[in-house]
Parts: sequence; C-alpha cells; structure tokens
Amino acid sequence: MSQPEFIIFGATHIGIKLARLLSAKAARVRVIDRLAAPLDPPAGWEYVSNDFAVPENVKDASAVYVVTEQESLNIRIALAVRSVSAQVPIIITLEQSRLGRKLARHLERFSFISPSELAAKQFVDCIDAPSPDPSSHIAPAQTSDAEISLPRKIDPLVAYAVSAAGAMVCLATIYFHYAEHLSWIDSLYFVVTLMATVGFGDISLKESSDLSKIIGVLLMAASVTNTAILFALVTDSLLRHRLALAFGRRRIKARNHVIVVGIGAVGFEVVEELIRRGEKVVVVDNNPNGRFMPAIYAQGVRSVMGDARVERTLRDAGLLEARALMSVTSDDLTNLEIALNARSLTPQLRVIMRIYDSTLAGSLRERLDIHFAFSMSTIAAEALAKMVDQK
Repeated sequence: MSQPEFIIFGATHIGIKLARLLSAKAARVRVIDRLAAPLDPPAGWEYVSNDFAVPENVKDASAVYVVTEQESLNIRIALAVRSVSAQVPIIITLEQSRLGRKLARHLERFSFISPSELAAKQFVDCIDAPSPDPSSHIAPAQTSDAEISLPRKIDPLVAYAVSAAGAMVCLATIYFHYAEHLSWIDSLYFVVTLMATVGFGDISLKESSDLSKIIGVLLMAASVTNTAILFALVTDSLLRHRLALAFGRRRIKARNHVIVVGIGAVGFEVVEELIRRGEKVVVVDNNPNGRFMPAIYAQGVRSVMGDARVERTLRDAGLLEARALMSVTSDDLTNLEIALNARSLTPQLRVIMRIYDSTLAGSLRERLDIHFAFSMSTIAAEALAKMVDQK
C-alpha cells in the first residue's frame, strides 16, 4: 500500500509543524506557499514554491490543509480545490466559527478549526490542572511606587496651541515695539491685554496706522480662536483621562479571579470561555479602543488599562488576590516579562502563557518553572493532525 499524501497550503508556523507531525506518521507531505523558501528547511516533507496553484493530482491526496494567515485566501484556496476534486477532504483554519459552519453546510467533506478557540480552551483548562512541579520560590520584588510610576504625556495638540499663542505674543510684541514706539514691557503688556480682549483702557490703536489696526484685529481674532481651541483640547484631555480612570486605571477589588492580559483574538476567546465556565475575570490591555474592547465593556467585564509589564498595573488588576494570570499577547517577550513579573510578586500564582516558539516554551518549563507555556500554532497543528484519524 502506498503512503498517504497530504497537501498543505501555507508554510506558516502551523503549516510547518503540521508537516512535521504528518511526516512523522510515515506520510508523504507537500507544503505549498508563495515564499521562495520555507520558514524551516524541509525534513521528511516536500516544499513547492508557487502562487498557491492547486496541483492536478490533488484528487489523489488523502487530505488538503489550508493554513495561510489570510482567512479570505484560505476560503479561496478551499473553493479552488473543491472545483478540481469533489471528494478530497479539505480542512482549513478559520477564526470566524460562524462563517465556517455556514461553509460546511455548502461544501462536502469540508471542516475547519479556529486556532484561537482551541488555544483558549486549553489555556482555561490549565487553571485547575495539576502542576508538574512545585512552583519556584521567587522572592517578591520590592519596588516603590516612585520607581513604577509612568510619566504623563502632554497632548501634542495642546502643546501646538500653547506654542502658537506664544509665537503670536512674541511677534506682536516685536511689531508694536517698533511700530507704535512702545517700550518692550509696554508692548508686551499691550499685546497681552489685546489678546485677552480687556485692553484699550490705557493704550489704544485709535491714532495708529491702518496696518497696526489691521494687525490688532487679526491678533484679537486669532487669539480668541486659539483660546477656544486650547480650552477645548485641555477639556478633551482631562475628559479622556477621567474616562480612562472610569474604565481602567483603578484598582480592582476582587478575589479568586483570573487576569487575562492582551485582548486580541485569542484573549477575547479566553475571556468568553472563562465567562462560560463561571469564572470571575479581569482584563488588562494598553489600548482602550482595541477591536474587542467594546464587547468586553458590554459584557461588564472589569478592565484595567495599562502596560502589564509594569508592577502597578498588575497590582491594579488585583494580582495579589488572583487565582491565575493568563498572558496571551502576540509578543513572546512581552508575555515572558509579564509572567516573570507576576511570579515575582506572587510566587505561587498559576501563570499561563501564550508562546509562538515551542522550543522556548519547553525551556521555560525546564529552567523557569513556568509549566503552562503553550504555542498556539502547536495546539492548532496537533488538532489538525488528529482530524486525519477521525475521517
């Protein structure tokens, strides 16, 4: 009996790991991508570089996987494969489960997985999973509030408005000093009273030249406009600061809750899975206008806006009273720093990390006692490989 052949569209992290898993089962694997060379050199599998062209012998494949990073491209490739063969099983990655279920009703022998949903379930399962080894005893970091306080930035538009007002004062003072033969201090005094529209009680432009009168009119109009803009910008800045306090920059009072850091596609799935399981959730993100934040607010989930790499933000999220922390941002080093900071504050805390690099995840388990570090691409690849045996 000949070896089964599998075709994988997409030399992504998921595609490469899937190719390794399938080739380990004594299967022939072909990976197709636009890249001139794959992310990792082929080992037991074949690589083909083209514009995702469907091979003519696709109908002879045991299954076709479509795992590129573009969902619309995944659907297009799946439809192209189905137009060539009506029988070959097609499995794609698709974050939008609702759309995937609709496609499955219209396409024969078609299935999909959502990597975010799979990862979210495995992350949440780790909350109550037994730890392989006792947590390392790391001394809590002693960090003062002065060391962790973040400087408040001035709104650049406010700075521009203040600079414009200062420039008008300087230029007008110079003009009236020479045009109206005023001393420097009298000229500055006159310009300030003119811009504040409280002048003409002692110094006026009644006997001045037409040019001075025109400049005076323009200065008053520009000053009134700039003052209105400045007040509006200052009010907006204060209001945004107060809203940030209302929505996030406050200390959460909770116990036995789960902190989720990073509200992207994976983080949002994690939050929804936690809510379905009846867990108390606090989210941390540095973008109050993120894609998924409106849905977080609508569900009444408590949130802290800030950088979770800073101790103060973790404390505001109630880290000392939390039962677990999940760091699921899209950056490995950020997740690692957050995890280490959390463990330094509460050594016995259950910390769960999202890591792209599976080798790094293994090193964290061996060297840093972080036993719940998972690669989402590995989770997805293993799930895809198992689907072969279920068909």
